[in-house]
Amino acid sequence: MRGQNGGPARLTLLIAVLASLAYLGGGIALIASSQSFGVFPEPGVLRYSMAVMLIVYGTFRIFRAYQQIRNET
Repeated sequence: MRGQNGGPARLTLLIAVLASLAYLGGGIALIASSQSFGVFPEPGVLRYSMAVMLIVYGTFRIFRAYQQIRNET
């Protein structure tokens, strides 16, 4: 990536990191929130499995973004 205009690549990387943090935050909020306001499923296996899937996917995306950052330098 050296010697090229890295603007679009950096923007894509920034969006990937922000999306990763959104997935992680959504999973944590799903576990931590006590009231669902009719939007989230009721507390139980479905709710916690969805939260764990969001956290795992967010972690996977953060790892991929980290690898992309390492490959650029």
